[in-house]
Amino acid sequence: MEPEYNSGSLSSLINDYRHIVVVDIEHTCTMDGSIPPEEREIIEINAVLIDTCSLQIIDEFSELIRPITHPKLSQFCTELTGITQAELDIADPFPKVFAHFIDWLPDNSDYVLATWGSYDIVQLNIDCAVHGMAAFKPSINLNLKIAFKEARNLKKKVGLKRALEIANLSYEGSHHRALDDAKNTAKLLPLIFNDKNSQQSMRSSLNSK
Repeated sequence: MEPEYNSGSLSSLINDYRHIVVVDIEHTCTMDGSIPPEEREIIEINAVLIDTCSLQIIDEFSELIRPITHPKLSQFCTELTGITQAELDIADPFPKVFAHFIDWLPDNSDYVLATWGSYDIVQLNIDCAVHGMAAFKPSINLNLKIAFKEARNLKKKVGLKRALEIANLSYEGSHHRALDDAKNTAKLLPLIFNDKNSQQSMRSSLNSK
């Protein structure tokens, strides 16, 4: 289920849950599109567990996944993500890693699942279907790209790096590595959930542009 994307609903949302889980995945890809979307496979699942009272990260999940349908990683994918063939060759396949991820998650009634955009959930369920597993349906699925646009009154949705620029925050780590993307996404939560200091920081940033 997706929540309503208005400031009042977003502010009250976290009062009903103990945690926010920010998830980011990386998947197989090629420069020439030779792997069609329905045959993409997740090669990395990462997530951060955030306490809704402090909006601070309190735990992390990070695992690589060995692809099955297209086991050889393209050079483009390696250059984009920094993930190597050697790393994937010794990684577990999706069903085992996803089971680890489900075990790591809090009780379903205790957390809001959040992603930057909607595709991560789509890809998770592509992999679930390929492996004959039940669909992944968290009780609340928050699209932070929409939430950031609505909470900050932007005219259109923006990418993660642009959102960080608007918030006067820097990207730390390697873009297109899932754990770094999840951690940087988590930096924006105070802006989305109406932290006054973060709002002032964003206004100062916008006024200086």
